[in-house]
Amino acid sequence: MPPRTRNKSRPTPRPQSGVPQEAQEGIDGPLSLNCRLASLAEPPLFQINLSAPPRSRHRAICLAYSRQIHEFVKVYDEILALTPFPRVLKALAKHLMNKVHSKEETEEMEGISEITGVPLHLVVAFNTFLDLFSGCISGGVKVKDAGEDAKSTGIVHFRNLDWGMEALRKMMISVEFVRNGVVVARAVTYAGYVGVLTGVRRGLSISLNYRSSVIAASHGNSPPPKFTKFHTKLHQMGLILGFRPSISSYLRHLLLSPDPPPSLTSLAETLPSRPSSPCYLTFCSPEGVLVLEKDFTTAVVQTSDQFLTVTNHDRMMEAMGNETFKQFIEQERKAIDVGLLHDVLEDSRDRKERMTELFKAARPATITSRTVRDWIEAYPIANECTHFSCIMDPSVEGGGLVWVRAYIEPHEPEGDFLR
Repeated sequence: MPPRTRNKSRPTPRPQSGVPQEAQEGIDGPLSLNCRLASLAEPPLFQINLSAPPRSRHRAICLAYSRQIHEFVKVYDEILALTPFPRVLKALAKHLMNKVHSKEETEEMEGISEITGVPLHLVVAFNTFLDLFSGCISGGVKVKDAGEDAKSTGIVHFRNLDWGMEALRKMMISVEFVRNGVVVARAVTYAGYVGVLTGVRRGLSISLNYRSSVIAASHGNSPPPKFTKFHTKLHQMGLILGFRPSISSYLRHLLLSPDPPPSLTSLAETLPSRPSSPCYLTFCSPEGVLVLEKDFTTAVVQTSDQFLTVTNHDRMMEAMGNETFKQFIEQERKAIDVGLLHDVLEDSRDRKERMTELFKAARPATITSRTVRDWIEAYPIANECTHFSCIMDPSVEGGGLVWVRAYIEPHEPEGDFLR
């Protein structure tokens, strides 16, 4: 992600010029996010009917975003270009990447492929690789305006998602998951993606952050790094072939299960041992925040009932000197794997330090959702690569999206707060 030239003039709020006209007007009639806080640019809202056959669930999204979903081809080529043998992998993918572990999700992808005309292996590749490339900030903080009435004290979940691939900006959407006519969960995502990277239901909110495989191999938890790295690679091959579920598929299960959501205590006890690629996971309940620095089958667990945040580096790395930290960035730059977003890692500490400074400067009793919105719009927390920002409230029925902002154009660092 090359650095962008920053325009220091005050930006003007832009209309959603990058959003398809069909999505702006709505395929089945206009839908409103009805967020509590005003936004400069809310992404279009769609409903996904979980009671409908999987192949038809994304029909409205596909009709609105067919042209943009065809940008999968360009994104796919960008991803393969990061590997040592892109032509070989591209040839093999056409024959091997035709399913994922979940039958339900595979059928949804088959429907997306049929409606848009995008080859199935490209839809599967997009859904398999997307969660391995995103840089983010996530966390939770106690506010005084949580709940259905916006008058209760409770935790809200804040989230920025950063990406270096510009084609995806025009594919951002919000979704409501509906079962038997009732909204059971909400998410901010991309058209054509069936997993969950950012979502909320009553009792639990979820987000996933990119974690470098270099960090996992060098600073991971037990078992030893060589064991971890080998089995992580084996796990990733299982993902590509559809033999193992991705972490975003498991997060989808947590979000959409008809069963009550698990407690943070239960997640802290059971999720670390679940095989997955390296990542950072953030969960919020109305009462607390949980962050997992996840390795293959272990995790460092952090909890708080006040404030907790994570970006794209391990907590223990914050004690490193600048030179040592730069050495890890160089390892990331040279690594031959899916973790090549060295720019994300490079400014990871800056983003987390800024968020922590803003929290420490505030009086806890005065923090509101509007306060949190201002924090995550501040530079460099929001930056040139930020695709969307959102605030979620897990105490609201069906999952509360308090505020969502889509960055159809790269974020300008100054003066764009909407009061």
